[in-house]
Amino acid sequence: MSTFQKKLQNDRNNEKTSNAGLKWEPDDDRYLLDNAKQGVKIQDIALALKRTEGSIKTRIIINILGMTSSDKSNLPKLCQEYGVTTDDIAVYEEKKAQREEKRYTRSNYHYDKKNSFPSNDTAEILEGLSHLNNKMDTLLEKFNDLSRKVNK
Repeated sequence: MSTFQKKLQNDRNNEKTSNAGLKWEPDDDRYLLDNAKQGVKIQDIALALKRTEGSIKTRIIINILGMTSSDKSNLPKLCQEYGVTTDDIAVYEEKKAQREEKRYTRSNYHYDKKNSFPSNDTAEILEGLSHLNNKMDTLLEKFNDLSRKVNK
């Protein structure tokens, strides 16, 4: 179990952060944004939504980035409205880029090493081909039996 998975498990077992890692519902996002805009402290929003303070801040940033996806000109204004800084946004985007690079590098590493374990998609295809092969063998046996009966 990774460090992240252990932390998530601990957060989920804690009543104050029992929603950690769970999907965000639209009502939760509305609550988050409404309260952040009113200046409610991140700690208080985290307690109300049973999430970690880090996830609250990250979710605010994700929402702001969604609001500015086509036009970043109002980013400073939105940051001020929702209680985060443009530096917070920059740090988030840098960490996101690092995660994506790590994921990309890791997948290329496995590919280059010719990992002996197939991916989930490949495993599903192989399983399907195996079932198809078994069906074809059964059909061939029945065809041969029928041919023998006809030729008698």
